[in-house]
Amino acid sequence: MSVVANFTDKLKSQLQISLGMAKKQLFGTNNEKLDFLMDSFYKLSPNQRTGVLAGGIAGIFLVVVIIFGLYFSLVNGLKSDLSQSFAALHELQSKKAMYEQENRNFEKLADMLERKTKQVSLKPFFEKIANEQSVTLEGLSDSQSPLPADNPLSERIKEVRVEMRMPNISIPRLLGFLVEVEKSNKYLRVQDLQIRARYGTKLYFDAQSKVRGYDSDK
Repeated sequence: MSVVANFTDKLKSQLQISLGMAKKQLFGTNNEKLDFLMDSFYKLSPNQRTGVLAGGIAGIFLVVVIIFGLYFSLVNGLKSDLSQSFAALHELQSKKAMYEQENRNFEKLADMLERKTKQVSLKPFFEKIANEQSVTLEGLSDSQSPLPADNPLSERIKEVRVEMRMPNISIPRLLGFLVEVEKSNKYLRVQDLQIRARYGTKLYFDAQSKVRGYDSDK
């Protein structure tokens, strides 16, 4: 309703301005032009008065045509503005619905991350998998850092990095350990892996790995 009210007020304002300007042009600021015309009219002969009246009627008709033309031009312009306003309102409502849906999806993702990463004890977690896979871990350490400020999860989730060494390990056992880490449903991913050969054997290697994940303190 506010859009319609604004349209009506704008139309009335434009008409008042147009009529005021027309009145000023025709009669003068204080009707001095009208007084002068009346005095001049009564000084004319009857035939001249008839001609003046005919010309005046024609002039009035022309003014009326101009006023109506201006009126319809303003109405069409305001209708166009009103149509654009409704189109913009509809687009805004559509974008609002899309935003609300995306925001619900984001909240679901954030809640899921928080549930699965809530206060994860990383060292015991990696040591448990290492024992299950018969893997020796050395130099196991973890660190936290905030996510970039432009990341919408930055206020709720932190990034964690875990580093470890796995000496004297076979390739199958190394891969088995890393696969168990990634499929643990803790959003942990191997970010870097270095494998070095050991002197005197082709079956065992020294490996060093960095794992990236997320943690929530809530």
